[in-house]
Amino acid sequence: MGQVLTLLYHRINKIENDANFLAVSPEHFYEQMLWLKRNFNIVRFEDKWDRIEKNAVCITFDDGYMDNFDNALPILQQLQIPATIFISTKTINTQEEFWWDDLERNIYYGKSDRNPMFSLKDDFFSCTWKTDTFGEKENLYKTMHWLMRDKISLQKRNDWMRQLYEWNEWDEKGRKENITCQVKECLEKDLSLITIGAHTVHHPSLAALPKSIQKEEILKSKTMLEQQFKREIITFSYPFGTKHDYDEITVEICREAKFQKVAANYSGVWKTGDDTMQIPRNIVRDWDIDTYKKQIVKFWNM
Repeated sequence: MGQVLTLLYHRINKIENDANFLAVSPEHFYEQMLWLKRNFNIVRFEDKWDRIEKNAVCITFDDGYMDNFDNALPILQQLQIPATIFISTKTINTQEEFWWDDLERNIYYGKSDRNPMFSLKDDFFSCTWKTDTFGEKENLYKTMHWLMRDKISLQKRNDWMRQLYEWNEWDEKGRKENITCQVKECLEKDLSLITIGAHTVHHPSLAALPKSIQKEEILKSKTMLEQQFKREIITFSYPFGTKHDYDEITVEICREAKFQKVAANYSGVWKTGDDTMQIPRNIVRDWDIDTYKKQIVKFWNM
């Protein structure tokens, strides 16, 4: 039987400061999709892969940036390539950015020229950082991102962001290029090639949370997406998705939620008999087509 190589994209856009290397330019994305179309069978994430006779590729996106629908979808339609978009629901239909983008906005584009020092008030992590230079801002960003990812609670993350808003004297309204799924606009498009999957509410590292909060994050995102898109949500992907970001409890909740397939985020190729609750995916960066071809070969051989 055939095997399936699942690729993980996040954004299809050109952005000024891609701190987490999430964006692939539309030009590179088109070249990548065209080459895949010419060389592989491309399958949907929710398909029954154990019936596939030849090796295949599956396209997925995490998070739910609006540029998936504005920039990636026209290319997918042109080439008739299906894809799954896993959407984290807290920011949909708002002008807010994801917490990591908002963190970047506050640190790199805030008012540090007027107040070149940020002091975090916290009962455990209190600290003061200089923000005069790009390197100092980068140090602040990386430190806070590392802590916010899985070292603190969602409530504490929100409090830290509030402190950054106060430092910059601005609100939560984000940058237009970073907005996430606007459902009304999405539903005006032809989504026949798109599968919508759940990706939690707040995009936490689930393994760091108690079972009750994990369940709430997973089920609320599923329910909200079903209400918004008027379709059954049968797939899910773990935020961050490494083997440290979910646990046996997370997998159990996903089974109980009746998800047919769940995507992880570590390199590998799915083969018949593998766990459909932990499908490996391979992250794609903003590679030119020659580099992309070499990387795809590496992915197949991992």
